[in-house]
Amino acid sequence: ITGMLDIPIKCIDLYKKSRMMGDYHVRFCERLGVKSPLSTRHRTLAVRLREYKITRTMIHKLILTSLLGMVGQLTLAQSDLPTTRASTKNVDIRDGNHFKKGYWYIFPDRKPDFYYVEIPEKPHQVTFITDLDSISFDVKYRENYDFIVLLNGKDSCFTRISATYKNLDSYTRKRISPDPDTLSFILGDNDKIYLKGRINDSQLLDIQFDLGNGGTIIKKSSVEKVKMEFDETITLHNSDGTNQVPAASTNSLEIGNLVWDSVKIAVADNMTYREDLIVGNSLFKNKIIEIDYDQKILVIHDTLPHLNSSYSKHNIIRDGGTIPFIEGSLTFQGKTQKGWMMFDTGAYTSILNSSDVSTTNKMLGELKKMIGIDNKAFIPKLSIGSYEFSGFNYVAQKMDGNGLHLILGNDLLKRFNFILDNRNGHIYLKPNSLTPDSYRNPEYVVVRVVASLLFLLLLVGILVYWKRRKKVKY
Repeated sequence: ITGMLDIPIKCIDLYKKSRMMGDYHVRFCERLGVKSPLSTRHRTLAVRLREYKITRTMIHKLILTSLLGMVGQLTLAQSDLPTTRASTKNVDIRDGNHFKKGYWYIFPDRKPDFYYVEIPEKPHQVTFITDLDSISFDVKYRENYDFIVLLNGKDSCFTRISATYKNLDSYTRKRISPDPDTLSFILGDNDKIYLKGRINDSQLLDIQFDLGNGGTIIKKSSVEKVKMEFDETITLHNSDGTNQVPAASTNSLEIGNLVWDSVKIAVADNMTYREDLIVGNSLFKNKIIEIDYDQKILVIHDTLPHLNSSYSKHNIIRDGGTIPFIEGSLTFQGKTQKGWMMFDTGAYTSILNSSDVSTTNKMLGELKKMIGIDNKAFIPKLSIGSYEFSGFNYVAQKMDGNGLHLILGNDLLKRFNFILDNRNGHIYLKPNSLTPDSYRNPEYVVVRVVASLLFLLLLVGILVYWKRRKKVKY
């Protein structure tokens, strides 16, 4: 549908389909060595027509002959492409470290159909895995890799893997300096990162920096503060569900010394009074981001800065080419699951899959703690590299799919200064001054009240039972 675009906001489903279609005609012709379409050579053709006084019938024959020649060259070039076989349209993809089950759906009418790699500047292998076969390419930045999926032995589905950025929002700098740009931020009472900025020369706005956000979002009630022209509708996935919302396709965004001149902004209604706008990693996909919670600064680098031994290095994947996930494990009641966890600075608390750790488990743990019984069996443990965490706050939420599904909130993440290397697919963690802080638990009172009520009901039940037994005895 024209004018529709999926923007994932807090979407934990790593296998959410995100099909991409670009303007392929010119690039495809250039790669195969085909001449430009006739429409681009209209002036030359007109001169030849006047010179030789060709009739209308001869013109039609000339056009038909040219088209047939183009088709012939195209078919010949395509026949030399690598081919993989499939009998179903669902395809798995392994993009570097990220295995995406059922991510790709074959569209035979797209010629070619584009797949953009998650981390374009990192040399790595991309594999398409069908039910019958697989095909792999060692991808390098700014290169394209064409191949054919032969569906049911008859339909040739032309596919292109592109090691380039899709819809990259690049910025300019108001003041040129050899030093990296540094933005001051405030760490809110909800442990989220807040910047100041403007949209379309507006008044100063409060901007939340949220690495779990897949696009740029403005709060519905803040639209009146900004001059915006809404010219399309997009599909937005967030805590309010999946909805069609208005969007403005081209906006100027200014944060500190940085100016973006063509940012798409959608409207959402699930934001708090603290922010007008939410931005994320989509603005910095080709940059290296440093967050220092000790100094309350966000630094944007073009190259990786010098790191001392206090930093630890970890692999990341970027779901949808934007949202970072870090490798780790969750242990609960003797069961350990390994996988990828969303690195979400926009979530106050961590979110665990309710099929792994339920709210009931949390209440039982608090109840045991209240009455002095060992509750370690009811406390989940997280591991990221050599770092281990327990006693952190979390909420349980139903998440679809197999394997580990977990969102790391900033109540935990704020304990590390980090450098997110978007260009090479790594993140570097360093414990900071917030590491020893106790975890804040906004559900603590509720859990304690519920646990107390359960304990009280148990005591009442025992008392009633004892009185009835006493009456029967006498």
